[in-house]
Amino acid sequence: MKQVKFLAVALGLVLVSVLSANAQKIGYVSVDALVANLPEAQQKQQELEKWQQDSIGGTYTRLYQEFQEKDSVLKKTTTASVKQVLEKDLAQLSETLGNWQQIAGQASQAKQAQLFNPLYKKVYDAINAYAKEKGYTYVLTQDAFVVAPDSDNLSLPIATKLGIKVNQQGGTTPAGGGAAPASTTPKK
Repeated sequence: MKQVKFLAVALGLVLVSVLSANAQKIGYVSVDALVANLPEAQQKQQELEKWQQDSIGGTYTRLYQEFQEKDSVLKKTTTASVKQVLEKDLAQLSETLGNWQQIAGQASQAKQAQLFNPLYKKVYDAINAYAKEKGYTYVLTQDAFVVAPDSDNLSLPIATKLGIKVNQQGGTTPAGGGAAPASTTPKK
């Protein structure tokens, strides 16, 4: 008798899960493409590039010039105490310059997040609103799929909702013609 009850409960659970799975709507979007094609994304990309050139590039040039000046002074100095201070400074500058790519990369990522997080938030808000409006239970990123039907791609209707111009072939017209920014997740 227990086996019959167990079998009936198990069959009921399987049936309920199959029926509930059929009721769920799943879609996908390309978040980075939506962000990259927002009208304001080109301006943000230009701001990032200008900041990188002015801040990161300028700082590296200043540090390298400081290193060369101190190295030149060190070669001309005969006082032991001054040499010791200069050697310490040069070692620190050398380490900073040696690690510059990592330091610059971290600073650049932080600035990119600062500039692009509001755009990602705008896209995520549009995705959530569209999903709620159309009854989607799950919306995943396009990168999560190897194969997926085009009918489940929500990128185009969301792009239209965001004011992104869509060309006749169904693709987006890039706002700046540039590549999508590196993926950053907005802070909530």
